[in-house]
Amino acid sequence: MKNLSQQLNAIYDLSKAIVGAQGIEDVCSRIVKRTSDILGVEKVSIMKLDRADNTLKIVASCGLPKKTAEGVRVKIGEGISGTVFKSSRPVLIRDISEKGFVPKKRYKSRSFMSAPVTCLPMKVKGKAVGVINVTDKKNKRSFTADDMNLLNAIANQTAAYLYICDLAETERKAEMLNREMELARSIQQKLLPTKVPKIEGVDMCGVCITAEKVGGDYFDFLTGGARTPTVVVADISGHSIGAAMTMGAFRSAVRSGAFASMFSPSIAVEGLNAILYEDLSSAEQFISMVYLQIFSLGDKRVVKYTTAGHYPPLVLKGNGFISHSTDDVLIGIEKFADFHDKKMEMDKGDIVVLYTDGLIDAISPSNKRYGVERLKTAVKNNRNLGAAILVETVKDDLKRFVGKVSLRDDVTLVVLKF
Repeated sequence: MKNLSQQLNAIYDLSKAIVGAQGIEDVCSRIVKRTSDILGVEKVSIMKLDRADNTLKIVASCGLPKKTAEGVRVKIGEGISGTVFKSSRPVLIRDISEKGFVPKKRYKSRSFMSAPVTCLPMKVKGKAVGVINVTDKKNKRSFTADDMNLLNAIANQTAAYLYICDLAETERKAEMLNREMELARSIQQKLLPTKVPKIEGVDMCGVCITAEKVGGDYFDFLTGGARTPTVVVADISGHSIGAAMTMGAFRSAVRSGAFASMFSPSIAVEGLNAILYEDLSSAEQFISMVYLQIFSLGDKRVVKYTTAGHYPPLVLKGNGFISHSTDDVLIGIEKFADFHDKKMEMDKGDIVVLYTDGLIDAISPSNKRYGVERLKTAVKNNRNLGAAILVETVKDDLKRFVGKVSLRDDVTLVVLKF
């Protein structure tokens, strides 16, 4: 009962000691100081696994010179601490030299105790996350079994505190990341067109839905001056902050080189590939895109486009769809890639649909793909609607299809109605 009372008092003392502690280092620092008092020892250290090099390092200590503590690195399975960590079993040594270990000059006694700091939640499967070591009893005596029981109680309590600290740190980082994502999302949304330019004889609308806070899909309308009216739809590999950053750079390249829209789509895309290749290659990213221009020939409209590794435009003419790819590579794959053009004459009532794979790859609760055929059906059944309403109709159809299933990829849809 006396030993149990000592353990309970030790846990109570530790609980009081860490009240108001700020962060894991402060928690550990308070624990080693209180452990020194509870066990009556001069030297205490808490070692934690450093996953960067898979060694144990001291995160808090008392009775050890600062430079000594900072320089200690113990490999898993080596020495007393490494052995205790690997086995997850405590060790009480009354005379360290009798166990085959060489006594450290910095220690006054040969009696040593080490206990694993073991988190019990299934998340870490009961494995040690560190060790707590004590030596040099102030009364010069060797450690006893009662001392070992006390140290085990302290180690278990320390594990609980470290686990809570890790959860708090994870939560803090998540909150910080969430703020960064919200800022990135705000910036990204401002990079997408907020107004649709007017092109005589063409009704246009586009939308981008991100799967996460920020994504890698992009669409734009380039008009004005001597430029040939141009529509761009692109998909940057990935759909997180990295993709969003690349999307920003891609948008700048597209808009800064907008003069190239006076030439053919293939020449414009070749220029984009030349500008972006080095950055995309080093970042191990690539971009698929459709670059489409609208020409006026009298009362007629002609579209000319290049598909750089992207799904070709779906063109609804009469009662059927036409879809032709230029079979060109993704941007960022080949530094000196050649790109090609396709062109098609548009009649009144024709509809051109540009989209990214996030739309047709969307999954329903029964694990079915939205698919191209469903997209065609949604467009064909609502062909009499204006472009903006048609886009909203397809969006609503997508929402009904996926139900409560989250989008796995960004979705972009642009509709041109002639």
